[in-house]
Formats: sequence, C-alpha cells, structure tokens
Amino acid sequence: MIQEEDRRKCWCEDLCPVFVSRTPENPGKKFWGCPNYMGEGGCGFFRWVDDEGIQKQDMMPQSNRITEQRQMMALMQMVVVLLGAILFILVLVLCKI
Repeated sequence: MIQEEDRRKCWCEDLCPVFVSRTPENPGKKFWGCPNYMGEGGCGFFRWVDDEGIQKQDMMPQSNRITEQRQMMALMQMVVVLLGAILFILVLVLCKI
C-alpha cells in the first residue's frame, strides 16, 4: 500500500498517481507517473515504486530527447555559420578588399 508520505511530485509539480504497468516486460509492476502524460505539456516523469531507495529512474520521454537533439543541431549549425562569416571577414581584411 502506498502511504501518503510516499507520494511523489513530477516535474510539473503535480502529485503523481500510482499506475500499474501492463507491458509484457513489467506486468503488474507499480510506478509513479506524470498525471499529464496523455495530454500535451506533460513532463514525462516516471519512477518505479519498487526501485525507490535502490535505483531511481527518472526517464526523459523520447520526444524530449529528440527535441534536445534538434536544438543542439540548430545551435551547432549557427556556430558553423558564425565561424564561416568570421573567416570570410578575416580573409577580406587580410586581402584588403
């Protein structure tokens, strides 16, 4: 039985209900999850109840990882463009054109 003091808050700061896994890999295993997981804006918080105190699993949802990767790629592209512009200006200055 989950005690009130064992309740967890997700990264949305909402109290997480306890869900029961229905997957073949973890049938019947209890976990805390973000109550907004079905709607937009959920944080993707996830933690197994059984692992509390042994191994904490804060799993970032796949969509957040993809978003972070896209943001990193956009930042890297901006850096490459900026470095190219600086190099071009240096060449112009050195050639006195």
